[in-house]
Amino acid sequence: MKTLIKKNKPVITFLAIFLSSYILLSLLYHFFLNTVNSPDFFTKSVSEQVIRLLNLIDYQTNSIIDTSKGTINLFMKERNIAFIAEGCNAISIMILFVSFIFSFTKRMKPTLIFVSIGLIIIHLANIFRIVILIICLHHYPEYSKYLHSYIFPAMIYGVVFLLWMFWVNSFKKANSSGL
Repeated sequence: MKTLIKKNKPVITFLAIFLSSYILLSLLYHFFLNTVNSPDFFTKSVSEQVIRLLNLIDYQTNSIIDTSKGTINLFMKERNIAFIAEGCNAISIMILFVSFIFSFTKRMKPTLIFVSIGLIIIHLANIFRIVILIICLHHYPEYSKYLHSYIFPAMIYGVVFLLWMFWVNSFKKANSSGL
């Protein structure tokens, strides 16, 4: 058993750091959600940015907060086109991203820089993802389930996956050069 553990120490270390940081950050986030009014600050902020961008590109959009459901309902031409809920703010995906990156690190400064840049990229990708989704829902409402459940989640997870691959390749290069 000792040999097996010793042989797989890097994998065990990765899993231990990943799982513990993911659980800790998720618990902290859920604690935060339980202490604030619904919808939370992050969800409101995402919806405001989405609305600004939609209005900027001439898709006149306004919103009404539904505190009973914890959502922000978006309207285009008096039609309720979509709603933004806590799951749309990408915080859970960001927690997954951060947990993975910290599980694959040796030096803190480059890790913190990459995490900061990665979180900005994920946030921007999420805003653009929601904007494009809402435009698609406006023009093609009959595809709403397919777009919302498959196409657009794949976009945000694809961005996270590409960031992870970049980090892992950078990590491998740093280890092979002895940094």
